[in-house]
Formats: sequence, C-alpha cells, structure tokens
Amino acid sequence: MGRVQVNNKEEFSQMENDDFSDSQLVRHFRGVLVAVTTGDRENYDELVGYLHPKKNLNPDEVAILVTTLKALSGAVSYIDSVHHESLLFAVSRMSLWNYGIDIMDALLELIISLAASNGKYIDWCLEMLVKHFVPPFYLLDSLRQENGIDRKNKVLSRVHAALKEIADLVPLAPLRLSPIVIQKMPSVFSKETEIVMYVENMLRLESGAIGETVGSIMLPALVDRLLELDVEIGWDGILQEDAKGIFEMELEDVTEFADEDENCDSMPPSELLNRKNLQGNLVVEKLDSLMVLAFLHLESCQSSGRLTEVFDTLLASFQRTVLNAYKSKFTQYVMFYACALDPEGCGVKFAMVLADMFGCDVNPPITR
Repeated sequence: MGRVQVNNKEEFSQMENDDFSDSQLVRHFRGVLVAVTTGDRENYDELVGYLHPKKNLNPDEVAILVTTLKALSGAVSYIDSVHHESLLFAVSRMSLWNYGIDIMDALLELIISLAASNGKYIDWCLEMLVKHFVPPFYLLDSLRQENGIDRKNKVLSRVHAALKEIADLVPLAPLRLSPIVIQKMPSVFSKETEIVMYVENMLRLESGAIGETVGSIMLPALVDRLLELDVEIGWDGILQEDAKGIFEMELEDVTEFADEDENCDSMPPSELLNRKNLQGNLVVEKLDSLMVLAFLHLESCQSSGRLTEVFDTLLASFQRTVLNAYKSKFTQYVMFYACALDPEGCGVKFAMVLADMFGCDVNPPITR
C-alpha cells in the first residue's frame, strides 16, 4: 500500500482511486496507529501533520482529507489517548465552520465513531461539538450576511444531529453533556453576539430530541446568566415617580429600546437620561437580547404545548435564585411573561406559590 506522505500528492490521490478499497484504507490506518506503540512514528507523524488545519484547500486536498477522516472513523478502536495525543489535538483544532459539507460530515462521522467506541472519549467528543455552538471569533460578524446565515444553518443542524446520534449510541451521554454546556457558556464579559448565539443553541437543546434530559439544566442556567447581567446594571432612577411606566410590557411589544424614540421630546428629563444610559450600556444590550430570546422561547413552548412543563422548571429556578437576589430588576419578567401567555394556568399557579411563600413562617424574611 505504501506510506501516507503529506507532501506527495500523487500517493495521497491514490486513496481516491479504486486501488484502495475502504476496508484496505481502514486496515492501513490501523497499522499506522499500532506502529506508534512500537516506536515507529514516521507515517503517523506525517498523517498528523496533514490533519492540522490549512486554509484554501483545493479539490484534491479536500477529497484526500475526507478520505482520511473516513478511514480514521473505521480505525477509532485503535486510537489511544496516550500514544495518539497529537492526533487528537490535531482533530480538536479542526472547525466545522472552516470547511464545506463534505469535510463537515466526515469530521462528524469521526467524532461520533470515537464517542461510541470508548466511554473515555465521550467528554472529549461532546466538548468538540459544543465548541461549535459559536464560530471562531473572526467569523462572528459574517453571520449577518446571507452566506453566513447559510453556513450557520449547515453547521448547527449537523452539530445537533450529531449530539442526538451520540445520545442514541451512548444513553448516558446527555448527562455528561449538560455540565459541559454550562461550563463552556460564555461569560457576561463576552461579546453580545457570542452569548446570544450560544444561548440559542442551549434553548435548541432544551426543546430538541434530548431536551427531556438536558432541559431542566439549560433553562436555570439561562436564568442565572440573566441574573448575573441584571445585578450589574445600575439604575439610580428606577424608583423615581416619573419612571413608573418603564416596566409596562405588552405581549406584542417585546422590542429593544430605540435611540430615535418618537416620544423622547415629551419625556421627563430624568426618564430620558435613564433611557440614554441604558441604551449605551453594553450589559443592558446583552440582557435585552437574552430576554428577547427567552420570551420567544416561551412563545414557542406555548405553541408546542410545553409551556406548563417549562414554567415548572422556571418556577423552581425563580424560587431558588431570583426571588432572593439583591437588585434584581428585570430577570423576573421572564416569569411574568410566561404568566401573561397563560394567565389561567401559569399565572394562577405563580400567584398561589407566592402567596404560600409569603404566608409560611418557615421562609426567611428576605424571601417573604
């Protein structure tokens, strides 16, 4: 079969010809992996070098990389985290966002096969997929363009399909997925685009095929992040008499503050100053975007008949964190919005819970 040489395009191109069947390629890669354990690293090092990400691959290089990844998928049982650390590192540096669909699918096939082959790789594979919730930093702005939106849909649909497939193959995988998603969640100091996109994927998990397992973790994590942003906002005029109406909310009016508000001229100076301070506050903009995501998700849950189930999760989170939070000003509006969507169900239940908590002497004064 010959050696796999990175710099010899003729030998690499043979992998696309009938000279090598799929089974022969798999056997060859198994041999390359086994040889490392005996000290023979020549073919292995060349293979790893080829897997390191490169820009602007030509069609031949794309075809060879696809074939290589597929052959590795058939040899995953021979991959050892000790002897093949450099190979795993090279694969971990590959990003679906940088490739076309052929390489995307081949890379995902390798990740899924590796997850199913050995339990010790589950976390590694899940982390590999979760990191694709957000594209590389230099691609974030391009997602607003038409081709960026198309790329986003192609990548994320495949990532979530892969997570579902791994969950089917390894039933305990969703239990490992939840803490990974929470751990990798962008901080309040991250860019708004990054936080919003990550939360979009969290909510997609919550409402998706494995939502029954991970949903109870995703929603409280979102509430916690909202609360972190909320308490960072200083709004000295919040209790002023002329700022009372700032919290009035209609179901059909979930919108951002606008600089060109038509009523600015008629606003009292204190309220106008508060609005301008909020508009220029990056923390507020992040909170506003995440609140809109939460509201839209609740509307989707109502449409699919899941609002009651989701409300119970939110209610537990509200009682545990939001209710006792100091200077929480906005986060509780997620609960209010759910109640507004279903006054007779969620609204009545929320009122009864609050009444019970107020009347219960066991609860500390801050809760009551």
